[in-house]
Amino acid sequence: MHPFRTIALFLFLPIQILPPAEVKSKSPSYNLRISIEPEAGSIAVQGSIEFRLRDPAASNFKFNLHETLAIKKLLVNGKEASFAYVPMESQLPLPASRGVVVDVPRGRSQSRVRMDIEYSGRMKVLSEFGASPDWRHSLDDQINSRMVELAGYSSWYPQFVFGQPLQLGLALSLPQNWTSICSGQKLADHVQGDRALTRWSSPTDMDILILAAPNYKVKSFREPGVNLEIYHTRMPERFIEQEGMQIASVLKLYSARLGETNIPGGTVKHVYSPKRKGQGKAGIARPGMIVTSEGLTLEELALDPKFSLFQGIAHEIGHYWWNFGVGQGDWINEAFAEYFSAIAVQELVSQEDFRASMADYRKQSSELPADAPSLSTVPPMEQTSFVVRYFKGALMLDTLRQTMGNERFFVASREFVQTYAGRPTGTSEFRSFWKAKLGSQKDVIDVWLDSRGGLSDNAKK
Repeated sequence: MHPFRTIALFLFLPIQILPPAEVKSKSPSYNLRISIEPEAGSIAVQGSIEFRLRDPAASNFKFNLHETLAIKKLLVNGKEASFAYVPMESQLPLPASRGVVVDVPRGRSQSRVRMDIEYSGRMKVLSEFGASPDWRHSLDDQINSRMVELAGYSSWYPQFVFGQPLQLGLALSLPQNWTSICSGQKLADHVQGDRALTRWSSPTDMDILILAAPNYKVKSFREPGVNLEIYHTRMPERFIEQEGMQIASVLKLYSARLGETNIPGGTVKHVYSPKRKGQGKAGIARPGMIVTSEGLTLEELALDPKFSLFQGIAHEIGHYWWNFGVGQGDWINEAFAEYFSAIAVQELVSQEDFRASMADYRKQSSELPADAPSLSTVPPMEQTSFVVRYFKGALMLDTLRQTMGNERFFVASREFVQTYAGRPTGTSEFRSFWKAKLGSQKDVIDVWLDSRGGLSDNAKK
């Protein structure tokens, strides 16, 4: 494994779950006030969520919420509403979540719903990813005296559809000496008594992230067209300096190839969460934010002082553009992000390292079992589908690039991302778009999308 092959085995990104027939896929609007007590491991939330019901006559709606958080108050359009806890329905590993079914009060006159809610409790303590072989019952999200990390995987906020676009207004209260980094743009930051208060806004997001620690350091990088902040607690300064230059180069490359994308607040934030294990070296990506395990990165640096996260981070940055495939079509996000991370290696590092990446993709794809799913059927959230979604998908894109030539491929890639950004996209849209671009050579798409198992002899070359 060469130094740039550092993609994690768990990179959970926008996948729709529990598609509730009751709620339209119109962006819900969250306005939340959160108080966190790290020493106690507890959280208290008050706020409102506005959304539309798919059926204005629906008698109830459903969302997910962390199973140890107790709802104290729930109003629907100003009226007290009854609710019941039910088992959660999802393919995603959300081990601490449960469903909440809310009865809609009679007399509601419109499909737009405002839910006012108040809940609190201690977060369930589970092993971090990688600290236990039981990855489906592990969770990076945690609140303790060392750190806070909260994302949609814990359903710490009322969650209708994982990865659905949302609007966010957030007010956060933590102990005075804690630094917080949240989704979107920071609007205010001040101290009141013994509390640190911050406000955040994100008009187009897909999750609500809260990260905090009492000893975060921040390194800022400002270049034309690039605003970057890297947060950490104990990373080597030289490593952070090098990474800042790498991220800036990748952002410029992708912008030139694919056009502009949405980065809330205009600043990219890379946060080294001070956890010990976690979702892999590269971590998770959300609009304008990357979260990486500090513990895993320091482990790698102890083994190899020349260790680099370059390709892993380039993959995550790729999701600022490639983040619209949903359901089974989530492979589109991962294949493009992975292949463009290899292109970043080719253009910013060396042709030799690019060839090493492609050879690694071919090796792992060749070793797939005969019954491995095709790209057109691969499930979105199975550990065994990782090689299909990331590596076999990247090899298919490399074949398209070789077939079309560099110029046509990159022009088509830019058109594809700009056409489908913000729209639910699946395998059928991918197939029709790229067939049109390939013309007389369009059959290559079907061969790659529909073949099961490992690579054919031709594809291995």
